[in-house]
Amino acid sequence: MAGERERGTAGDADWIFASDDPHTLPTEQLPDRAAFDRYAAPLLERERAERAQALQAQLAEDAERAGNDPARPSAEQAGTPGSPTTVRSPLTPSSVAPPWPTGEPRQGTARRLVDWDLDTEDREAPGQGRPGEAVLPSRTTSYARSGTTPNVEDRASGIEMPERFRELGVFDALRDLLALVCLVTALTTTFTFASVPILDTLGKVSIGIGLAALIAVHLLRWIPAHPPLNVVRMVRVVGLLPALLTALIVVVADLAASLPVLFSSLPDGPPVGIGVGVPLLLLGAIVGMEPRAHEGYLPHLVARNRARLVVLGIGVAAAAALLLALVMIVGRLFTTGWGFSLRAFADALISALLLGIVFGAVWRKDRSWIVFSIAAVAGLVMCALADNTLRLQFAAPLSFATGFVYLPALFAAFGLMISRSFVRTIPISFRRVDWLVYTVRAFEFSVLMHGAAVIWHVLAAIASPTGVTPGGPVLHLLDAVVCACFVAVSLFARKALLERRAEVARASGVIAGSLLVVVGFLDTIVNSVATGAGAGLLTGGVAIAVGIATALMLTVPAPVRDEFGAPDLGKMFADFRLRDTRRASLLDQVPDVNAERARKKAFPGG
Repeated sequence: MAGERERGTAGDADWIFASDDPHTLPTEQLPDRAAFDRYAAPLLERERAERAQALQAQLAEDAERAGNDPARPSAEQAGTPGSPTTVRSPLTPSSVAPPWPTGEPRQGTARRLVDWDLDTEDREAPGQGRPGEAVLPSRTTSYARSGTTPNVEDRASGIEMPERFRELGVFDALRDLLALVCLVTALTTTFTFASVPILDTLGKVSIGIGLAALIAVHLLRWIPAHPPLNVVRMVRVVGLLPALLTALIVVVADLAASLPVLFSSLPDGPPVGIGVGVPLLLLGAIVGMEPRAHEGYLPHLVARNRARLVVLGIGVAAAAALLLALVMIVGRLFTTGWGFSLRAFADALISALLLGIVFGAVWRKDRSWIVFSIAAVAGLVMCALADNTLRLQFAAPLSFATGFVYLPALFAAFGLMISRSFVRTIPISFRRVDWLVYTVRAFEFSVLMHGAAVIWHVLAAIASPTGVTPGGPVLHLLDAVVCACFVAVSLFARKALLERRAEVARASGVIAGSLLVVVGFLDTIVNSVATGAGAGLLTGGVAIAVGIATALMLTVPAPVRDEFGAPDLGKMFADFRLRDTRRASLLDQVPDVNAERARKKAFPGG
């Protein structure tokens, strides 16, 4: 799908939604009520004028028929309320239908009924209109028509948000909530491995300052009648800057303490260690520092370029950390043992692959891979937030002295990828075709990660006699076979979605997702009983997540997002497979005449 990158980022579009989505506008903010009223006023006036003319014509026609037909009442009686031939709107409820005139056939001469669906202020009661102007009787409130709901018609009686709070976007509110949760969790989870009083004190103080800054920002923004936006932006940046610096200081301190003991044996663990609280603190600071849209901040070209440069810098730092980890692994062959180095290399391989997927999507500006990478890293962030309670893999602190430190770089990149400056450079949409693209990306992600898991289990089986890995060689070889099955199932599903017939392709994808869920669940149970390990990449957890995600993407979004009933599955898959070229072959426009040619025809007159 190479052509997708050129289309998705052509011209560096300055809006979040794709321009070819018919249900969105190529702007950051939709028009407000005043702008919509200005646009709709001339259209409504023209519609009202046309309806008034149609009403006058119908009244004149009825009056003319009443004058020519003695059985009909006069024109004055026709306009009297209570008369059986009173002109009324067909939407006005009535228990008695107006009778057809006697002697008038129904075929061909049925009266025209005009749909008088005027606004509420244009429907006046009988006898209250201007002289000589026909007035339509009012009708009862009905929610039967499309687009009319109780929340819309009865808005005056409901609870409305104040005008100032309408500027608060959902995306900005979610990012503030994420920053708040990350800061609080960093305060309660593992921060460093070794007890360093200075670092622990800095962490607690910076987290307290960051939380106070987030609260002060919203108080300054929403309480005053005229909020000082410059002060709000300054408080946000200055208040969260200590949290950012503290996370960086912990990483640098671990690096400085690890260099002298890089090749020595570490039976008691790393000198400092980086717990999961450090990357969470880094993520909360990055997400919370950027000013929001309701604070008067609008990203521009400089902000977007800076976001890309920072992501590039994080990638370079992660590559340098990987190089340092490889040097440490080679040096530990002679001091700590080959088993430790082999397992450290296997761990670094999986971490480097995950970072390569994320940073590769950013550098190539691949829209679908960026969206999927954000979703995948968001899952890791949720696992890190639950680490203090569930004691997941993140409970073991990382260190430059023992392995590849990837989590701070991954979370920092995630914080920039969900920022306004970065997201606005990527047109994101969730049409039916996009769900198929993300399903294919999920299967490709499964192939890459489970392929790396196969290598990890093989290396772990080799190093298991040294006692550095949980479980024996038989268990690791069995897990390697299971991960290889995950790779095979994912390849089969991807090939089916890209090449096979629409109905068969979707059925194959759903079956593959179900297999990933069932086998992954069984693998998790076996590993939890044998080694006490929880769900993860190496024990079937990723297979469960990918299986559930792909099954839902292939079954739920397609019919839900279709406004006119069940979607055309064949057309949906055709659009999905033509999204790279955006053009169909001329042979597709030639009608199929094989059936007509095969049919036997009798010679005329024979």
